[in-house]
Amino acid sequence: MAMAMMRRRAVGALATGVRSCMQQRQVLVSTYFTGGAFVVPQQQQQQQENQNQKRFAVKSAEFASLLGCGQQQQLRFLASTEIASNASGKDRGFLRVLKAEIEHEDDAYDPPRALARGPPRPFTLTDTPGKPEVILRRSYGEEDIALKCVSQSSDFGDSYNHEYEDQDEEQEQKVVNLKVSVTKGADQPALVFSCFCQPDSIDIDRVYYVESPDLKETFYDGPEFSSLDETLQKQFEKYLDARGINGELSNYLLDLLEDKEQREYIRWLKNIESFIKK
Repeated sequence: MAMAMMRRRAVGALATGVRSCMQQRQVLVSTYFTGGAFVVPQQQQQQQENQNQKRFAVKSAEFASLLGCGQQQQLRFLASTEIASNASGKDRGFLRVLKAEIEHEDDAYDPPRALARGPPRPFTLTDTPGKPEVILRRSYGEEDIALKCVSQSSDFGDSYNHEYEDQDEEQEQKVVNLKVSVTKGADQPALVFSCFCQPDSIDIDRVYYVESPDLKETFYDGPEFSSLDETLQKQFEKYLDARGINGELSNYLLDLLEDKEQREYIRWLKNIESFIKK
């Protein structure tokens, strides 16, 4: 009990020292910027500030050590106290929660190994941080093929909603919207497929014939794909499969979009943290 009492007293003393350092920093900053009676020259103020930072770091490390923290926890403790000292009083709690969430997501992030190989050849990938979609491109004879893929289920057509409405929530979350554009030279008509991805398959929703890429008027968008004759449906599916737009590509896109969602979330958290710190 005597040892426990000494430990509590030591922790209390160190906590008081930490608070004292913080209070001194606040007094120096407030008096300097508010033009109060106690104004410290810039050079002297900087020296005092550096001394306070060192004392604050030492006290914080000793405090974390007495609480039984490991080395990594001590570093996190120091980082969180430094953030708290730089932010305004109302935002300190916000920054601590953001930092904890970022650390949790960074530790949990594990990109699928299959993505390290890149997209199925000969597709090339464009994945721009901050943008929700990914772009894949390839050539096929005289054709230029571009694929735009985004994980926004609200963009799917009615045929998707009816066909898959009874599937479980996890399956629906994995489906991503895919637009395939096939052209034969610049400023030429395009054949555009509106599709959605499923494990091991790419399902066509509609097929559009766009006479001009700059066409802004309403054009006939064709019937729902499911209403076409089955023989014609199969020919459209073979057309895409011959160009490498198949189940293998669909599985890659599902993994890629799930991974991108995680990466974009972590990036978003860090951007918010950076903004609050300023």
